[in-house]
Amino acid sequence: MEPQAKKKTFWSTFKNAYLRSKNLKNFWNNLDKKNLSNELQETFEHYLNSESYNWSSKFWRHLTMNHLNLMANSNEKNYKNIISQEYFTFTYFNEAMIKEACDKIKDKKMNMNVNLFKKQDNFTFTKSINHNLILLLLYENIKSREVFKFLNKLKNTDSSKNTKEPFLLIDGVEISQDNLNSLFEYEQIDKLLSKVKDKKNTFLEVGAGSGRTAKSILSIRNNAKYVIADIPPAINICSNNLKNSFPNKKIISAFKLNNTDELNKALHSNDILLIFPHQIKFFNKKTFDISIAIDCLHEMEKKTVKNYMSSFEQVSKLLYFKVWEYAGLPYSFYEYYSAHKKEDYSIKNHWGEHLNERCLYPSNFFQFGYEF
Repeated sequence: MEPQAKKKTFWSTFKNAYLRSKNLKNFWNNLDKKNLSNELQETFEHYLNSESYNWSSKFWRHLTMNHLNLMANSNEKNYKNIISQEYFTFTYFNEAMIKEACDKIKDKKMNMNVNLFKKQDNFTFTKSINHNLILLLLYENIKSREVFKFLNKLKNTDSSKNTKEPFLLIDGVEISQDNLNSLFEYEQIDKLLSKVKDKKNTFLEVGAGSGRTAKSILSIRNNAKYVIADIPPAINICSNNLKNSFPNKKIISAFKLNNTDELNKALHSNDILLIFPHQIKFFNKKTFDISIAIDCLHEMEKKTVKNYMSSFEQVSKLLYFKVWEYAGLPYSFYEYYSAHKKEDYSIKNHWGEHLNERCLYPSNFFQFGYEF
């Protein structure tokens, strides 16, 4: 087994797990916040004093400190595409990641009408070339699939003018990794939704990052209602992106609503709700057609994964999630996850399995779909 996290010495692993500071509260108290928005400061204060603080992993506390430090101290206003590299935007690859996608098109001749050597903002030339090659690889794999027809819908709500999202000009069209990755995921989510009768067109997503998956689903399913459970500053970046993409939708932060009546009323009255993870438990049973967790569960302690899985089973009919095939939990003492072991992700034997397959890209990821 080759884990996602690089192997470290015993001492380095011990130090990361037990000695390196992950005290996010102390970090926040000592941070110079003058460059942070009032909205972010208010959200963060509320998060630190919420039940969700204990749901966040050591790994994400570490990343959160890095992100806040960048936002507070950087003169670069377009910090979002630097942070986006933590949110499923790839600027590196290896054999295990590209094997499936390359194999599908290895005999295909491509029209190279593309600015492959474009330098992306805030990326080095090396990262830019890697990013661009991966984007082109995704594009060549998806353009013959039925789901590709939805690309124009995603472009109609593209907020790249506001966020300077990394993109390539292919055949005269600006295309991003985010849009292509989200289309691959939507293809599977749509298949899972076909299993559900009496659909409510309601979605719950945990760990939405910059909001790319939410943007895609809301672009394709215009009347959907969407709830995002995440922590700051990710949820603030996501909120701003969705507001830019959907200026006519009702989008609210519901962090202070902590009972069933208030949250369900808010969902009924709005299109998009932003909440903290612990608030999931306040929704009525089977409120959502599907829960979504992409590239996040393998970064959490197993007790936290179990909490999420129990919540998903309670409030939704289906689950779609995507994880590394083998993951070494960052900042843990030799704790590993395998996509081939149900117990690692608290998957119950009575759940109906509709999807269990290797992803096209990255091909060292697996995606799963379950019906509760």
